[in-house]
Amino acid sequence: MKTRMKMGRFFIMRHGETVYNATRRLQANHMHTPLTRQGFDQAVAMGCALRAELGERPQVTLHISDTGRALQTAALIAEELGIDWFASRRTMDLKEIDMGSWCGRSYDEVEGEVGPIVIEDHLLRPAPDGEDYPMIAARLNRWLEELGDPGGDHIVVMHGISSRVLRGIMGSYPIHPLHGAPIAPSLVQGSISLVEGGAERTLFGSERGTEHA
Repeated sequence: MKTRMKMGRFFIMRHGETVYNATRRLQANHMHTPLTRQGFDQAVAMGCALRAELGERPQVTLHISDTGRALQTAALIAEELGIDWFASRRTMDLKEIDMGSWCGRSYDEVEGEVGPIVIEDHLLRPAPDGEDYPMIAARLNRWLEELGDPGGDHIVVMHGISSRVLRGIMGSYPIHPLHGAPIAPSLVQGSISLVEGGAERTLFGSERGTEHA
């Protein structure tokens, strides 16, 4: 799978902490799982970090996973930047890994039946009736293909696992030996990754966060 190198800069981040994250439940993409107080603080901090990098009212394109938690996070970021949330491009191609029939259940409950679901490299074990990593990569490659190469600055608000695959595709990471897709390192919630010219660096935050989809 080749690197999807784009002109311009891509600021990629996951949504703020939600009530499901805080209580270790697997989230679905069709339900709205609201941010916690910490999630609000994380979203505002990301907005402030972007304002320090881009200035107020920057000329950017805002891309958002069409899920409640990402839309809510993006609204707080947009407010900090002074940009129009309503002008964003919303798509389910940026959604989180689909955990199938495990969605909505607690980690402890599922792990009691099938064993660990947080596996090597802080990844999630795919559900038997959900998505695997090549499937995530396929829809993200489709999104990148449809996006074209417009240049400029782009803010992408999405999710923990799917953002690692997008960063992997765009940031020249190798194919993961067990999961068949390029996967970037884990970042703590509230972090921002900057991908430019096929290379990635952490703009804000740090590596090795725990993945709660």
